[in-house]
Amino acid sequence: MRQSALSKPLGVAAVLVMLTAAACTGSSGKDYAVPEAACGVQVGSGLLSPLLSDGKKLTERSYDFGPTKPRCQLKVDGDLVVYFSGDVVPAGTDVIAVNERDMRGLGHPAATDIGQDARVADRGALAVATCLYGGKRQQFVANIELKQQALKDVPKRRDALRSLLKAYLPAAMKDVGCG
Repeated sequence: MRQSALSKPLGVAAVLVMLTAAACTGSSGKDYAVPEAACGVQVGSGLLSPLLSDGKKLTERSYDFGPTKPRCQLKVDGDLVVYFSGDVVPAGTDVIAVNERDMRGLGHPAATDIGQDARVADRGALAVATCLYGGKRQQFVANIELKQQALKDVPKRRDALRSLLKAYLPAAMKDVGCG
């Protein structure tokens, strides 16, 4: 059977259209909208997206431990992906020393230039900044822990964590009234 001169180019064009459509629909594997806020704190979807795993549904669950202790989980398809926490603590608390063991457990913590002091690890990040809360000088501690590593490239994941923490710390402080 002889092919017409048009059938081969049309067949190639059809395959290209199908591949393009497949690439455009769900190429990231995220069938949910990445929010601009994480746990009510505006951080921007571009900072949050690299740390979220592929899936169909993103859910957020906040915990009420009081006005100075925000806690929140982000889950994809029911699996915990990112945990956010914050604490207002007395000024002078050596937050890095108190959390040193936990940070080592998150993999190779290294100092970074966020707030008064901060660490970024392979699977988490922690920062502390001085603020006024209830008329007293205090410190706010922001913690982000990854429970799944959506971003497999560790240096890129650490960069993504650092960028998210840099946006999250001041916004979370403001949300708890620690200015």
